[in-house]
Amino acid sequence: MIKHILTFSLAVWLCACAGGQLRQIPTEVRGHKKVDFFAAGHTQAGFRVVGKMNDMELEGLLIIKKIGAEDFDVSVVTGAAYRLMQATVTSQGIAYRYLFKDADTPLIRARISQLLNVLLTDPGVYQRRQVKKDQLSIYYKNAGATTRLSYRAEDIYPYAAQTSTLLNNADLWYNQYAPAQAEGDLQLPHEMVYKDGKIEISLMLVSLK
Repeated sequence: MIKHILTFSLAVWLCACAGGQLRQIPTEVRGHKKVDFFAAGHTQAGFRVVGKMNDMELEGLLIIKKIGAEDFDVSVVTGAAYRLMQATVTSQGIAYRYLFKDADTPLIRARISQLLNVLLTDPGVYQRRQVKKDQLSIYYKNAGATTRLSYRAEDIYPYAAQTSTLLNNADLWYNQYAPAQAEGDLQLPHEMVYKDGKIEISLMLVSLK
């Protein structure tokens, strides 16, 4: 019985190595955290969203509901409760249940997916770290993108995330960290700015429950 267990464990280890999933994570990397709005058991987060592109501006409310271990229901509505988007985000990908007609193109879907992924999904397998002056960058990779999380000296939470896909790069900036609840040490950014080419989206955390 013990022999079978050891054989199985060795096989799993070899598969992980062959697939590049097993990497030695340095001690100094383990102490740095990722942003997770649902880490303290919250199941819903709301953000006031202001999107700008050239001379156009759009305001709305982004509502994210956790519906599974790694699954989320995401919707965007305007102040008049007009629905702009509804999608389900899982570890397997993003399924759009509704996207308003003018934005329903492959290019725009790809851009929205990149934002939702950097907000909600795990960045993937640790790749490497880079230290430059007073900044630490940690690189992760999953099937769809490479993500770089940037930390200032002495900070355990990132101030920025850059996500790179085959066709596009985008940046998410984290600002105004504050405690997520009265007890515990979890900190969350209450303001974020997402930049993707000429598109700039400001997100302000307005509810967490």
